[in-house]
Amino acid sequence: MEDKKIAILERALAREKSARKQAEKILEEKSANLYELTQELSKANAELEGTISEKNSQLKGIFENIVDAYVVIDLQGFVIKMNQAAVEMLGYDLTKEKINLFKLVHPDDKGKTAEGFIQLATKGILTNFQIKIVTKEGKNKFVQINSSIVFDSKQNPIAAQGIVRDVTKEKEAQELLKASENRLSTLILNLDSGVLLVDEKNQIVISNNKLGEFFSCVDELENMKGQTNLEFTETQKYLFEDSNLFVSRVKELVANKEVILGDVLKMKNGRILERDFIPIIENGIYKGHLWSFRDVTLIQRYNQNIEAERLKYSSIIANMNLGLLEVDREDKILMANQSFMKMSGYDEKDLIGSVANEIFTEGDAKKEVLKETKDRLVGNSNSYELLVKLKDNSFKNWLVSGAPHYNINGEVVGSIGIHLDITEFRNLEKQKADLLGKLEKSNTELEEYAHIVSHDLKSPLRSLNALFTWLKDDNEGKFDDASLNNFDLIEKTLEKMEKLISDILEYSSVTSGNEKMEEVDLNEVVLGLPHILFIPEHIELKIKNNLPTIKGDETKFQQLFLNIISNAVRYIDKSKGLIEVDVLEFASYYQFSIKDNGIGIAKKDFDKIFKIFQALTDNKESSGIGLSIVKKIINLYQGEIWLESELGKGTTFYFTILKQKL
Repeated sequence: MEDKKIAILERALAREKSARKQAEKILEEKSANLYELTQELSKANAELEGTISEKNSQLKGIFENIVDAYVVIDLQGFVIKMNQAAVEMLGYDLTKEKINLFKLVHPDDKGKTAEGFIQLATKGILTNFQIKIVTKEGKNKFVQINSSIVFDSKQNPIAAQGIVRDVTKEKEAQELLKASENRLSTLILNLDSGVLLVDEKNQIVISNNKLGEFFSCVDELENMKGQTNLEFTETQKYLFEDSNLFVSRVKELVANKEVILGDVLKMKNGRILERDFIPIIENGIYKGHLWSFRDVTLIQRYNQNIEAERLKYSSIIANMNLGLLEVDREDKILMANQSFMKMSGYDEKDLIGSVANEIFTEGDAKKEVLKETKDRLVGNSNSYELLVKLKDNSFKNWLVSGAPHYNINGEVVGSIGIHLDITEFRNLEKQKADLLGKLEKSNTELEEYAHIVSHDLKSPLRSLNALFTWLKDDNEGKFDDASLNNFDLIEKTLEKMEKLISDILEYSSVTSGNEKMEEVDLNEVVLGLPHILFIPEHIELKIKNNLPTIKGDETKFQQLFLNIISNAVRYIDKSKGLIEVDVLEFASYYQFSIKDNGIGIAKKDFDKIFKIFQALTDNKESSGIGLSIVKKIINLYQGEIWLESELGKGTTFYFTILKQKL
């Protein structure tokens, strides 16, 4: 790549050297001509010396009437006369030094000056000739020369005279204008908007790259200059969804010559353009017009999506069952949705512009709203309950969720509130409280009744049991085997009835209102069970992981573990029994498990065992209430219970207890 660049530079240098040699050859030829002309002028110089005094009187009058720099030189370039304006321009004083104008020419313009002098000598006149000179102070100046040859009486050239005008500022201004035009042209070419400039003859003057991109004609931009606006329109109309409308609209805008901004054009490729038409009027005269095209596809689609979202949420807000109210900083209502008007009983005309707090609140509620309004104005959000007065003078309980409303500058301009009528909910809460009070009273009465019934039922059972015992003892040896067997059945039935009555009393005592709340070490609870529960020597009760200390009623936890473990003891049929108690800790609860290697439970009976009076066997020690008591206790502590079991292999009960703050 570098070798290619070097080769290109070498070829460019060679071309430049060749061009320079040709220029030097031309300059030598012109210099030779200038030399010949100078020789002829030298001959005429002698005659000029003789007539100079005569001409001086004539030149003096000329000098006095010319305000621009005026110079008279001989045919060799030496200054004969120059006015004060010339002295000020060049910086030389003719009275003190001899001046040759050819030597003042800038080296860059020596050849151009030689050509100009030859033209002056041959044609006798030189007009609007511009060169660069160097003044005595070393400043570069651009001058414009208009000169002519001075002839003697015999029509022989004897001198040259001319007006020398300083055009340095004009030249600099032209250069600046040219640079500005170049910058403007570059800017237009690279604008992100498509530009088409048309002159008064309706011919295209400028078109830029973005226009070529929009209209798929980048390669044709140069050929478009001179093409008419209508020709361009006809060639591009096929790009648009409605080609006829595109053409007719262009004709209409050009004919009307009025400024049109934001004209929307839809193209077949899905692109959406926005077009501006700007006529150019100078001193009331039409000079052409400018077309400007912008790609607004993304903006249009974004706006469409925004509008769709706005319509969607407007519909939601208008029809949702929550009342929406917007107020300004002075609590004046700006907007209320349909649901709010339905809730309050007011129409929109009654609400808009009114102060919300004056319409809906009284007493303490009014103070509450004032407090919340102040919070909104400093950017705070909150929810609160409010007693409001409706249009029909009835009162309702509303739950209000308020938030500050900000403008695009992040300033709080008011607040927005969502309102929910919770009157029915509050009434239900009151009914619930009343019902709970009645239920608590009923439970207390029921518990007392259960104790009374239990006592009243157990007394005759104990009496019957004593009578049968006395009867057997008094008539020992008198009854046959059948009678004795019947007596045993009666005793077992009496024992089962007593067990049932005790369990019913225990079940009825498990309520959510009479438990103690204390720290309970469950390790002590489980390890203390063998003191109140007979566990045969062939059965091992094992705690796998250290059990937690939790807050609750120790008696109920004892009932919970006792009922599950006693069931396990009762149904272990292996020569070596094992009961394992384990626990897993989670963020908000404990999960306990009690595993045994007993007879197991069929899957179809999983739900049945937790129902009251549902026993799976005829075991005299089972009343069918134990696991119902377990489930009731677990419910008190917001837990769940379930099991896994396989017939012949054993059962694992799982239950959770919600953590309570100690």
